[in-house]
Amino acid sequence: MLLDIRTVIAVAAGLGVVIALSLRYVLRDYPALLGPSMREWTLGILLQALSWGLTVLRGTVPDFVSVIVANALLSIGYALLVDSVRRFVERPRVRRALYALVGASMCVQLFFTYPVPSTRVRILLGTVLFAALLPFALLPLLASKAPRRRSYFLTAAAFGMLLLTMLLRVALEAVNTEGLNSAFLSTPLQAIVFGSLALFPVVATLGFLLMCISRLHHELERQASVDSLTGINNRRTLGEAAARAIAAAERHGRGLALLLIDADHFKRINDAHGHEVGDEALQVLAAAILHALRSEDLFGRLGGEEFVAVLPDADEAAANAGAERVRRAVEQIEFSAAHKPLPLRVSIGIALLQPGDEFPALLRRADQAMYAAKRGGRNRVVGPSELAVRNAAVDTLAS
Repeated sequence: MLLDIRTVIAVAAGLGVVIALSLRYVLRDYPALLGPSMREWTLGILLQALSWGLTVLRGTVPDFVSVIVANALLSIGYALLVDSVRRFVERPRVRRALYALVGASMCVQLFFTYPVPSTRVRILLGTVLFAALLPFALLPLLASKAPRRRSYFLTAAAFGMLLLTMLLRVALEAVNTEGLNSAFLSTPLQAIVFGSLALFPVVATLGFLLMCISRLHHELERQASVDSLTGINNRRTLGEAAARAIAAAERHGRGLALLLIDADHFKRINDAHGHEVGDEALQVLAAAILHALRSEDLFGRLGGEEFVAVLPDADEAAANAGAERVRRAVEQIEFSAAHKPLPLRVSIGIALLQPGDEFPALLRRADQAMYAAKRGGRNRVVGPSELAVRNAAVDTLAS
């Protein structure tokens, strides 16, 4: 027994309304970064539901409402879903192309409803134009490089199956000599087409919500690993990455250096100009240091005005050269507060990896070197060799 098409359309309308209202209800619990895409998706689902509601009324309301307006709402609804997907995966917006297809679909519905009435041609051409919307969402979903992409594939599968169904409809109905004479004609193909259209909002919305959850999870992971002020690694992430770099250096018998970088007289900046200027200074410092480091170096904020850089495959000469490059980069920063120049300077201590070292041990030795740089006048670099000479001189004086 074939499905009653009018019943299927009524079910699709009801499902769409329930989904749209549910999404609208939970939307306020989602952060702002997902808001635009979710609102657009919700509106698209609602317009689809309204379209099916008008379609069910065909024969009891004017054709302009049940055919022209209903198909326009359906096309606009799917255009909104496509645009929502493209916004979410951060692909270029193609609204002109989407709404050109919507406009063409409306022209087809009008022309083959009134001047040249032909249900068969109207359905075939309308299906072609409708199908042309779907790849604009399908391809970006398949091409997305986002982590945990299974939710993306689920959403893509919903668009892909609907596209295949529409293409199958066009192919089979194009060679059907009897042709379609009613949108509610109960045939196996019609049952497949309208069954797919009814199921699409459910599967696609599930996939889209899972995409949102995946994005939120990834964002939480990112926030947990990144310093919120400067956007570089925080202490925990830096420590984990440094431990891996130390293990790799010991395993392969390679050198490694750690730079402890501390902003000079930073308390004066906060006291004289406020923490807002201090925060801006830290952001500028972090950007300058990151730019001066090599691409393979690890960099993060230890806390306050202290930064750490881990330099793989670096001996003392390479570490000194890298530290000097950082010091000069900071020295060249043109920073100002209240329209007055505010020089930024750093003192840098260097520690070299020794057998059995762990991150805390390297950090302690770099801290000793950094404080030697502070005592030596600031805005300078002190490495292990210079620190040893300074310590020997102190011991001589003490004896």
